[in-house]
Amino acid sequence: MKTATSKIRSFNRFYTAHLDLLNQHYLESNYSLTEVRILYEISESKIITAQKITEILKLDKGYLSRILKRFLKENLITRISSEEDKRAFNIKLSDYGNELLNTLNAKSEKKIEDKIEKLNFTEKEMLVSSMQKIKNLMTENKIERHEISYRHTINPGDIGYIIYLHGYIYGNESNFSTDFEKYVIKTFYHFLENYSPEKDRIWMAEYNNKIVGCIAIQHQLQNEAQLRWFLLDPAFRGLGIGKKLLTDAVDFCREKKFENVFLLTTSLQNKALEMYKLAGFKLTKSEEVQEWGKVFNEERYDLKLK
Repeated sequence: MKTATSKIRSFNRFYTAHLDLLNQHYLESNYSLTEVRILYEISESKIITAQKITEILKLDKGYLSRILKRFLKENLITRISSEEDKRAFNIKLSDYGNELLNTLNAKSEKKIEDKIEKLNFTEKEMLVSSMQKIKNLMTENKIERHEISYRHTINPGDIGYIIYLHGYIYGNESNFSTDFEKYVIKTFYHFLENYSPEKDRIWMAEYNNKIVGCIAIQHQLQNEAQLRWFLLDPAFRGLGIGKKLLTDAVDFCREKKFENVFLLTTSLQNKALEMYKLAGFKLTKSEEVQEWGKVFNEERYDLKLK
């Protein structure tokens, strides 16, 4: 059985070969991938020092120095004395360097477009999402709150994906059996069969057009509402997404003049229970049950709004 390390190395070999990154003449130019990347970093920064390029690309100083000398000789870059330190030089692309880089960028984009031409919309979304996930996992660049979007319109495929998330996350975190997924399917069927836009709503948090969290309000009898399907992808916890979803759901209940909102949960959902309590929900019922392959307390929490 392959280890994680061997699988990563295998992917690296595939990816570099697939994009022809090992070719000494990148995109049929006279420059290697490393040299083109240096030109790109100079272009992105407008003006940059050799030291900064070394830090960004983790290059040997002597190796970089030889490349920059070649660039100067071929009129790809110009050097300007630094105003802060006369011993140092700032580097920027020449007009010819910009022209070359623009040509290579256009070729690179065309090559990638050709590679993904046969993929449908969903496959392209999956590819981009997977690449973003790799980037997030392998760097210290954490997901920012402003990258998360929210909506409450229901699109085709949303409910099916949310059901999948419930089965996958609860299966892994709480070790629930597939009977739990069957239960979630039934509750969503009832929700959609009795859906009223004026009284019911489901909110979804998205990252790169992919649902990463959700919560819903379903109207009940006697001017009461039920809070349901509060879920967040583990990779997106700690960003305040859950708090916003819960706040929006309770605010909706107040706006619609519900007198009480309740939720049913289990004693195993510690993090969610903390959030419910902070939002003002009170435990009103607790009963030991054996369901979904586990023994736990099924609990009801209520929040009086009037």
